[in-house]
Amino acid sequence: MNFLKKSFCCLFSLMLTGCSISINVDTMLTPPKLSGEQEQIYQALQEAAGSDIRLKYPKSGSYLSAFIIADIDNDAGEEAIVFYEKNSASGLRINILDKIDGRWQSICDRSAEGSEIEKVMISQLGSSDRMNIIVGYSTANQSEKYLSVYAYENNYLEQPLTHSYALFDVADTGGTHPDLILLGAVSTAEPAYAAVYRLAEDDRYHEYKFQFTDNYTDYQQLSYGKLSDDRIALYVDAATGTANLQTEILCLESSADADSDTETDIRLVNLLQRCGKSAEETIRRAGLASMDIDNDNIPEIPVQRVFRGYESAPESEQIRQTDWLKMQDNQIFTEYESYYSINDGYLFILPEQWQKHVTVINNMTENEIQFCAYDADEPETLPVLLRIYIAYDDADRNDHLHAGYQLLHTKGTASYLVKTEPGEELSVSTGEILLCFQFSD
Repeated sequence: MNFLKKSFCCLFSLMLTGCSISINVDTMLTPPKLSGEQEQIYQALQEAAGSDIRLKYPKSGSYLSAFIIADIDNDAGEEAIVFYEKNSASGLRINILDKIDGRWQSICDRSAEGSEIEKVMISQLGSSDRMNIIVGYSTANQSEKYLSVYAYENNYLEQPLTHSYALFDVADTGGTHPDLILLGAVSTAEPAYAAVYRLAEDDRYHEYKFQFTDNYTDYQQLSYGKLSDDRIALYVDAATGTANLQTEILCLESSADADSDTETDIRLVNLLQRCGKSAEETIRRAGLASMDIDNDNIPEIPVQRVFRGYESAPESEQIRQTDWLKMQDNQIFTEYESYYSINDGYLFILPEQWQKHVTVINNMTENEIQFCAYDADEPETLPVLLRIYIAYDDADRNDHLHAGYQLLHTKGTASYLVKTEPGEELSVSTGEILLCFQFSD
């Protein structure tokens, strides 16, 4: 089977809530100790702005320091970007400092959007050589978010682009350089949308926008996958409420002029619609994010249905199977069937010969998950094929090892053990079972 050809060492990171770990030094008892160079930058900032200041830190992303040091004007020398507030006055500010004759000096100071810094990215965009400082801001209660793109040239910090947003990133969308990708803030004034901003050589931004037909309330994540023609698809996991999630798949598409090879029209298109599908067909409960579970650079989309035999059971007693949908060559299909336990931190891909012939029982007496052969004509006969048990202490683990269980994985105090049972044509070896498991970090 295709999945067994993949390396069993592949580990995946679960997107349980779509939230990222954030740092807010305003609530810390002791601010981080500054390095020697940071202290010099801080002193230069105080000389320019006064000593009555408080540093502000990005909450997420690659830059988590109040002092971001990078070459932002392509002069082969590094500048410092510092966010701060004055204690005596409200308002977030951004300051650019440069090292002149071996000494840091404040060069430019201006007001910033919002009151908190969500994320900072520094990157080229499109075909322009210009470096861009991309900052996501939010209000104190995070009710609104604002994106600002800055360009530092001739000792001045310009702001050529600003926009409200819900989620943003910088990534290759199929061009020769990264583009700015923005998921529009959800509001009653404007429907949810996705937009790609590409910076041209003339320093103008070209916007490619797609408006979603569904009323999304939030976004869980934005991920990327390669298409067969090497274009990049955007996978948007969007929330339709507090309990449901579904996925949109978008891609930049260009058409060439009949008399030349130049691109005359670029659009952001919906690939699911091209397949005759809709995002509603990917609906599932919140927390089930799209993931590239087999490391082929194409994310799979999880959707759920009940395991065989549970069709008439009360919802509280149902056990759900997770199918993984893949889009390839303008088709979307189920690539894998699985049992996916987010709470216990593992994914088990059903072996090919088990598909349509196996169900799952949560054996409360033995406190384990059991995979059983299932025949709709004999629903009372459920021979066990595989047992999955999680032990949380050494004595329990050793008791199960003596009972014929085998240890697959450990994480903290948890030991993941399995025991295979003979099942004639459905029998699978422990070695094959091992290749079907993935564990969260």
